[in-house]
Amino acid sequence: MRLGVILAAGLALAGCGSGRIEDLLIACPELSLPADTADLTRYRPGAPPDLSALVMDARITAIEGSCLRGRRDRSVVARIAPRFQVERGPAAQAAVVELPWYLAVVEEGTERIASRATFRIPAAFPANTARVSLSSTPIEIEFPVAEGRRVQDYRMMVGFLLNEEELALNRRRGPR
Repeated sequence: MRLGVILAAGLALAGCGSGRIEDLLIACPELSLPADTADLTRYRPGAPPDLSALVMDARITAIEGSCLRGRRDRSVVARIAPRFQVERGPAAQAAVVELPWYLAVVEEGTERIASRATFRIPAAFPANTARVSLSSTPIEIEFPVAEGRRVQDYRMMVGFLLNEEELALNRRRGPR
């Protein structure tokens, strides 16, 4: 299922517009959803990682977006809106949890970060609800296109901001 989400997101990002704005729309860089950071499972601090200590379990389910030409065709403005699914665990004490996530633009070959931004989106659980789906408001990130480079020479990456334990857990269990 994860591959389908990534492919659908890549197609959405590479799409063209219609009408007058199509002259401004361009293909976006390839989108990458690293398996290491696509899920966020958080436990109560100091507790062993078992179901009774689970605070939340979240995943990125889709990403919508488009790209526009930037200033003087020397930059690109990417507009991205990820979708999330969050399950509230038995150890959650609040009706709202925050999902920390990032968007980075990486120059292929050099792996140099051309632009990076971090965000937090609140996930509110209505009474008697353990699972919610939500979308981020569209986020814009502008990055320069180096002389002699093309938009296709960059890659966009989206994922959760994780601590060391959360990252290790994702690596142990693999993609879901």
